[in-house]
Amino acid sequence: MIEVKGLYKAFGDKEILKNISVYFEAGKTNLIIGASGSGKSTLARCLIGLVKPDQGEVLYGGKDFLTLTMSEKKEVRREVGFLFQGSALFDFMTVAENVRFPLDMLTNMTIAEKKQRVDQVLERVELSHAHKLLPAELSGGMKKRVGIARAISSRPKYLFCDEPNSGLDPLTSIVIDKLIHELTIEYNTTTMIITHDMNSVLEIGEHILFIHQGEKAWEGDKNEILETESEVVLDFVYASEFMKKARK
Repeated sequence: MIEVKGLYKAFGDKEILKNISVYFEAGKTNLIIGASGSGKSTLARCLIGLVKPDQGEVLYGGKDFLTLTMSEKKEVRREVGFLFQGSALFDFMTVAENVRFPLDMLTNMTIAEKKQRVDQVLERVELSHAHKLLPAELSGGMKKRVGIARAISSRPKYLFCDEPNSGLDPLTSIVIDKLIHELTIEYNTTTMIITHDMNSVLEIGEHILFIHQGEKAWEGDKNEILETESEVVLDFVYASEFMKKARK
């Protein structure tokens, strides 16, 4: 689990996060949503230590990440997996080499152990045939699955996904959502997903945090979000033409 208490962040005179408190549970898909510029990306960066908040606590397993020593922070980061918006694969590496990269950087596994782990995670994302392919030979959906395989290769306790469906067609997006949800349960990870995709919200939103102008404006699950009386949340949910028609 990750718990955030009273998080505040400003850049100069501009307040970005205002007293954010939230609890992200293990074994659930925790979605962070909100309009562009609402503060959700800054929140995520505070959680992983890329941005230092001005006030508040970020608790990993009850320990405040912000007060840990550098060596202690490294140990926490070893337990974190990342799925980047653009997959962020190394073009000059094969699929297998991309997936093995965190194992080379963060573990003391033997070559045989690394190979076995790479084989396991590529099989899990249904890419057993793709070991020797280069990123340029992959479709967008395949790149995302390679990114997921790399993110889970070190068996992380915490998984951060930044716009995992960005650039994907609707059917492929459903596949990626389902895979992330299944792996969250399978590995009992604390999974945080930043997304604008309402399909993701309604399909896998077990816990949803809605941020508006730097504040926690709403919190609930995929069923509750359609029943909320919050106008700012409803405006976001029904922003698309398809959802507007569904609302009618």
